Amino acid sequence: MNILIIEDDSSIQMLLKLSLEVEGFQPIVAGTVSAGLSELASTPIDLILLDLMLPDQSGFELLKQLRHTYKDIPVIVLTAKNEMNDKILGFQLGADDYLTKPFETRELILRIRAVMRRMKADTIESSADCLQIGVLEIDRTERTLKVAGKLVKTTSKEFELMWLLCKNPKKVFSREHLLDQVWGYEYYGQTRAVDMLVNRLREKLRPHEHVLATVHGMGYKLEV
Repeated sequence: MNILIIEDDSSIQMLLKLSLEVEGFQPIVAGTVSAGLSELASTPIDLILLDLMLPDQSGFELLKQLRHTYKDIPVIVLTAKNEMNDKILGFQLGADDYLTKPFETRELILRIRAVMRRMKADTIESSADCLQIGVLEIDRTERTLKVAGKLVKTTSKEFELMWLLCKNPKKVFSREHLLDQVWGYEYYGQTRAVDMLVNRLREKLRPHEHVLATVHGMGYKLEV
């Protein structure tokens, strides 16, 4: 994991570099904004440690530029400024975290790992909003279902049933479980509602209706 340190103080540069190397990171040091931008243009960077007081440009201005050009790279601001207004401005400009000098390197490492965990979780959640299973493509954000590239109109419950099955391909769901998950409450004795909903979906999915498979005596599953 490459971490770009944009910091002009040589003693802090060395401290950060050694601390990151001990933790298994690959630190890259830049003492100016221009040097930092040069590294960004030539090297894949996973996270940036950014000092606000730099010799050739304000760290705030660089942060604004980073959020425009490298918006997917997390930034942790390191600064001697402890004023609340500076912190607020830093977050408004897109900083992912803020650490005031002097700081314990162990705390910095913990904050780096926390930011990367959040980034990973956000990526997983985002990618999980759109699934492609065989001929099916379902997007929970847009609430759309496509079959072999063709848009299929669904009701709210039809969509929720397809979403549940697409998230768990080949997993068998009982009618009772589907009732609980799709209707949102226990719907005792009314399993026929599931059968009717599945039949409507099969009509809409033709000629690929076989993807909604019946498991006799158990329930339904998505057959990939």
